Formats: sequence, C-alpha cells, structure tokens
Amino acid sequence: MTDHNIPIAILGATGYAGEGTVKALLGHPHFNIVHAGSDRLGGTPLSEAVPELKGQTDLILQEDSPERILKSGARAVILCKKSPQVTEVVPELLQHGMKIIDIGAEFRLHSLSDYQKWHNGAHHACPDLLDQAVYGLSEIHTDAISKAQIVGNPGCYATSILMPLIPLLREQLIDLDQDISAIGFSGLSGAGKRFIEGNNNLFYAMDGNLHSYRAIGHQHNGEISQECQLAAGTACSVRFIPHLAPLVRGIHTTITATLNEGVIRSQAQECWDSAYAHRPFIRQRASCRDVEVGNVAHTNFNDLAIEADGQKIVITSAIDNLIKGASGQAVQNLNIMFGLPETTGLFQRAL
Repeated sequence: MTDHNIPIAILGATGYAGEGTVKALLGHPHFNIVHAGSDRLGGTPLSEAVPELKGQTDLILQEDSPERILKSGARAVILCKKSPQVTEVVPELLQHGMKIIDIGAEFRLHSLSDYQKWHNGAHHACPDLLDQAVYGLSEIHTDAISKAQIVGNPGCYATSILMPLIPLLREQLIDLDQDISAIGFSGLSGAGKRFIEGNNNLFYAMDGNLHSYRAIGHQHNGEISQECQLAAGTACSVRFIPHLAPLVRGIHTTITATLNEGVIRSQAQECWDSAYAHRPFIRQRASCRDVEVGNVAHTNFNDLAIEADGQKIVITSAIDNLIKGASGQAVQNLNIMFGLPETTGLFQRAL
C-alpha cells in the first residue's frame, strides 16, 4: 500500500526552482513538505517570502543545516540551491538513509575532472559520490532512477536537447561524422533571481532584444556530451549555443543533424514513437512550427517535432525551463524513486 504522507525537505525553497517544487508538492497526494529551507530568511513564514503562497501553507523557513533537516523527519531531500556548498550536507543525510535529488549541477557529471572542466575548476564537496549518482532524465534513465539514492537533475537546456537526440543516437540513426548543432533560446528566469551583468538579464534591457551568451564553454555542454556519448556508444558532440530571449520562462531549441545513409524521417519518428509511447510528458507535434514555448509554459511537458530535407533533419524541442527543466522533473524523479506513477501531482496544477 502506498504511503500517503511521505515527508520531504526542500533546501532553498524561495528561489525559482524552490518555489516550483513547493507548488508541485503542496498539491501532491503522497508527499508532505516538512522542511522548507532558507539560510537567509530562517524564521520567516514561507508565505511571506513567497506571497503567492499565502493561505496555502503555514510552513516556517528554517536554516538548511543537517540538524534541522534530520529533525524534520524527511525521507527525501530536494536541493534547489545552485551553490556548490549545498552538497556539503549530502554525505550526512545519505548516512541516515535519505534520498537526494539535486536540481543544481553538482551530481550531473560522472567524474570530478569533467565537473571541474565545465565549472571552471570549482571545488566539489563530495566527489566520491559522483560515480553513484544517476543522471535524472526521467524518461531515459527510469530504471536507474527508481533504484537511486542520489539523482542529479538535468540542466534545462540539456533536457531540451537530449530528449529528442538520445533515442536517435541509441538506434544509430544519426551520422556522427556530420555536425550536430543546437541553438537554444531561454527565458530570463533561467538565470534565477539574481542580476547577472554579463547576461544583461534585466527585463527592461531584454524587452525587444535578443542575444547569445557563453557561446563557447556553456556548462550544459558537459552533460550533453556525456549523455550523447553514452547513448551513441562512441565519441559524439553537439555544438550548442544558448541565447537569452525576452520571455519570462520557457526554452525553445532547434537542433540540426544528418541521418545515416538509407535512414528516412519516418524511421526517426518511429524511433520516438517506440521510446516515448507510454511517457505522457513527451508530446510529438506534426511540424517544427507547431512546437511553441506557449504550449508548454507552466507544465512538465516536452513538445518535439522533426522535419527532413533529404538526410538533413531539423528538430524543434520546447520545455518550461522552471518545470520540466527543473522542479517538475525533480518531482517526476521523486515519484519514480518512491514507486509512484510519474505524473502524480504534476497534471493537477499550473506550476
């Protein structure tokens, strides 16, 4: 019989990813938030820190210390902070049998050298745990996620790129001698609540504006390469360039690649049909034009489409960067880890 009151801790509950996770879990029939963390706002009612939640919760924000988290009785912890320091609490929590989902970047890459390469040599608090963490693409690594104690939630851009590519790479439909390119456009919320001068991510500056950023060396390249190589079984790279768009939320990615000789578009479509036939959050559209950010905003859906010009293919992919690209996929993974239907708590609310 399914437990209807599984206690969950959320670390960093007032950032965009934390807010989205709180909203999803407040409407969840099996999970109960017992710790909402904020080192800066400890003692403040969550509904004051996030006024949208007034009347929906009486949770008081607490310091994100191991002592506080253990005292809450949580059986699983969702890390919603981007700071690498948040992982310092992970070893102690694991010793007490807790399940961990990290929405940040600390458990996406399988080796310390890759982590340091893509994160400018950053310190990692528990590198010995990297090889046991599961990369949390819900529809791709479902079985491993169901058995995992640590899940590294994928990056938002990476999700939008890997979901359409991995089935095609696994079936060896793509010519790896030809370039695979991805151009991604993200809403401003992807940068979090902080102003980042290099991104110029104030809305007044982006209204009527559009620009690329980190065209070389974006951190999501590491996980994209890792997962593409695993899927293809050989060296494989994607040339990825992100852009900032005058949107609040959402990601739209256009991918170009070349099918192997003799492979036609319908085979690629059938590959998706087979991979995602029973995965309700993956929706195929009839044409690339039909893939729009507006159709996935505030949902956990990933819309996909593919078109072909001979062997050349164009794929479009759209997600909500805060939901399927962060909190929604985290809750989807949490459902899988506790043996629940993956859609539980994710269809009922506009997140």
